[in-house]
Amino acid sequence: MGQQYWIILTSDKVAAELLQKRGGKYSSRMPNYYFYQVLSRSKGFIGCSYNERYRKLTPIMHGILGQRNVKEKSDLIDLEYRILMQNLYQASININDGFYPKKYLQLAALNIITLICVARRIENIEDSSFKYFENFQKSHLEFVKVTNRLGDFFPILKWFSGNKFYNKVIEHRNTLESFYGSFVKEVKDDKEKKPCAIRDLLNKVDEGILDELDIVHMTDNIFSAGTDTISASLTWIVAALANNPQVQSKAHEELDRVVGQSRLPTISDEPNIPYIRAIIKEGQRYCGPTHLGIPHYIEEDDEYNGYHIPANSAVVLNIYGIHMDEKRYENPKEFKPERFLGITERSAILANGNYENRDHFSFGAGRRLCTGIHLAELELLLGVSRLLWSFKIENASPLGKDGKPIPINLDKARLGITVWPEEYHVKLVKRHDNVEKILFDISQ
Repeated sequence: MGQQYWIILTSDKVAAELLQKRGGKYSSRMPNYYFYQVLSRSKGFIGCSYNERYRKLTPIMHGILGQRNVKEKSDLIDLEYRILMQNLYQASININDGFYPKKYLQLAALNIITLICVARRIENIEDSSFKYFENFQKSHLEFVKVTNRLGDFFPILKWFSGNKFYNKVIEHRNTLESFYGSFVKEVKDDKEKKPCAIRDLLNKVDEGILDELDIVHMTDNIFSAGTDTISASLTWIVAALANNPQVQSKAHEELDRVVGQSRLPTISDEPNIPYIRAIIKEGQRYCGPTHLGIPHYIEEDDEYNGYHIPANSAVVLNIYGIHMDEKRYENPKEFKPERFLGITERSAILANGNYENRDHFSFGAGRRLCTGIHLAELELLLGVSRLLWSFKIENASPLGKDGKPIPINLDKARLGITVWPEEYHVKLVKRHDNVEKILFDISQ
């Protein structure tokens, strides 16, 4: 592509051999001009090269999104996913002909990150803060698309002072830094000194480890990676469940048997609801939130299995390609949670083990594995289990010639760094008489 070699890994074995076993060589990031040097000022974490700075930032990010901190935040995550079910319940009453649940799922994911980073939340999807973030995130992801970074492939383009896109990047960077900078200021001005991630990062400034611009761009990374991926995953899973009522029936039976109808599912139920766990794993495989991983980068020549891999090449994990590999997953175009029954380990554990035992590759591979994997798994558990505990999901598409709703077309997707299904409509029908009482009982 221009002056760069792009190597696409569509084999689980090759991905493991290169990204895991040779992680020391394949864990850097592309030094792309617009995203890393201009847009992020080399201050972020996701685009950081595999160097001393990366090794300095890694424990800091794990401190925010690692398993211990996620466990400490489990109560606020639990509450937010109760509120999500309340919002979906109200929407199901107010919108009789079905609705697209995307924004409600986005709000829940956004609130988790906002609570973790700034110790506050956004009330509803009509809130101006939610709408501003939604629009900002769209424009932000647009800037880092490959098609908008031609200067990375044809370096001569970056030297044209009249480059309109370059000027737009600078303008967007200023907006980004102002947007997340306001979060930093909000935390600094908070007289209550509520505990949050940005406050912890500000302590690193006092210790001389970070500066405030580091915090701004690290906060951007946390918001960018921790909001759309989760809400897109749940948006896909809702559609897949609407198309597969037989899967819902099995899930409903398990939830009624294990949890009952007098309380919501909780984190402690996880070991006892294997079919729900299987639905989540299959959702991540069948219709995950990304088709391609963020490109890795190799800075020195390498040889693998008779192939020469040139230095300064992008190495991309083809997540969708591996997930649709018939040798790895029988009938991969089927939504079949049963393929994961018997797998008791979480994805976070499997991702660091033998590639043959992995459930899916949605969280990436190697040393750049998604830092927020523990948070994502907890959100998916609460989101899917509570959705199915509360509702039967019905397809609200127009009727076909057979008199049944036309299946939601999950082969159609809005492509980008995060992949979304085309807009669809579902009806959420409460499953039993206790749903309203349990969802809105503040004593629970």
